[in-house]
Amino acid sequence: MALNLQTLTDSSTSAGILDDLATVSSEGDLVASLENKVSGGPNATQTTSTEQAVAKIPTDGNQPYLLMDIVDDEYEFTTGSSAINGTIVVATLEGTYSANISLSASTQYDLQARGVASTANNGFLKNVIGYLITPTQLSDSEITNIEAYFVDKGAAARSAFGSVTSFVLAWRRNSTLTSFPLIDTSSGESFDATWRDCTSLTSFPAINTSSGTIMRDAWRSCSSLTTFPSLDTSSATTFDSTWRDCTSLTSFPQLDASSGTVFFRAWYNCSSLTSFPAINTSSGENFQEAWYNCSSLTSFPMIDTSSGTSFSGAWRDCSSLTSFPLIDTSSGTTFALAWYGCASLTSFPAIDTPSGTNFLAAWYSCTNLTTFPTGFFDSWSPASVSNGVFNLAWDGCTSLTAQSVENILTSIDTSGIYGTDTGLSSGTQLGDHTIDIDYDGTTLSSATATAITNLKNKDWAISINSVIQ
Repeated sequence: MALNLQTLTDSSTSAGILDDLATVSSEGDLVASLENKVSGGPNATQTTSTEQAVAKIPTDGNQPYLLMDIVDDEYEFTTGSSAINGTIVVATLEGTYSANISLSASTQYDLQARGVASTANNGFLKNVIGYLITPTQLSDSEITNIEAYFVDKGAAARSAFGSVTSFVLAWRRNSTLTSFPLIDTSSGESFDATWRDCTSLTSFPAINTSSGTIMRDAWRSCSSLTTFPSLDTSSATTFDSTWRDCTSLTSFPQLDASSGTVFFRAWYNCSSLTSFPAINTSSGENFQEAWYNCSSLTSFPMIDTSSGTSFSGAWRDCSSLTSFPLIDTSSGTTFALAWYGCASLTSFPAIDTPSGTNFLAAWYSCTNLTTFPTGFFDSWSPASVSNGVFNLAWDGCTSLTAQSVENILTSIDTSGIYGTDTGLSSGTQLGDHTIDIDYDGTTLSSATATAITNLKNKDWAISINSVIQ
């Protein structure tokens, strides 16, 4: 049944699923409808009709609000003919919060994305007492009065958030939030997708995340955030896609990520970041696509990657990087597409990759790379070798010098590794055992020719500028 928030009289009917309903006056332009979705909420117990009563909120009487009976907690509303930049208050048995909100005109919204639980196990605001939207932003004192009113009706105060341990999916897809309050999150352990897709947030407060262990997707796609506070993330182990697609972030704080083991896509597509701090990533194991398409980064710090095993696509399409540090990658096994498309790199350091099993397209299309170091593969001794280990590895590196080609091939030869699945002469030859290199086309040295001969005798094939040698 649809309910219209319009000018109502003071007559009332018997109390039911909606105990009270107040409305906007002529000076406010929030004419909305709310649909009771009794079959969808985690606490739904009935699917019958909705009754309503009329009441006034104890302020100026111009604010729309609802009081609910904790039976149904999934509602939809449609805004009127004007856009709204006001305040939202959501009051529940788990706590009450208020924030600024921006709503488009004549658009349907649902209460779920305002922090209400999406299922019995996802989201902590499962017992909604009241809900308010104002057409203009309230003052701090007005917010205090509104929250106190809802608390008087049975809601928990804002301070109650301090005992919440799981904030999973709490405000996901709340694309209308423009600010977020400094609520007490000190007991929070899981922040899995808590603010994911809050695309209108322009700033974020320094909330207490000291107990947080899971930060997966926490601020993913908060695409309007330009800065981020220095939160306490020292207990967090999972940073999977935490800031993924935060495309407006221009800087990042030096957070303590010393307990983090997973950084999979942590800063994926943070395309406006121009620099990155030397955060503590000493426990990091998975850096797969961690900085993929951070296309505005011009440099990268000497972070601790000594525990890292997977670097697949880690710096892929960081197209503005002009240099790269001598980081510790000695534990790394997978480097596929790691520096793919780093078109501004002119040289590469002699990082240590003795355990690398896969360098598929690792430096693909590094079009300005001229210098590749000597001895890069001298100590290469992988436990196994992936099929296509050097497929497209230096393909499109059209600025590489003849000396760099020599450095690459003589070093692989020096390692003694064969183009087989075990890297040993007794192993099975790889289906794709070709070492692909593009370079500037200048005359290759006799040392390069010798290395090519030796490598062919070790079950390798060599393609230089797309010609098999």
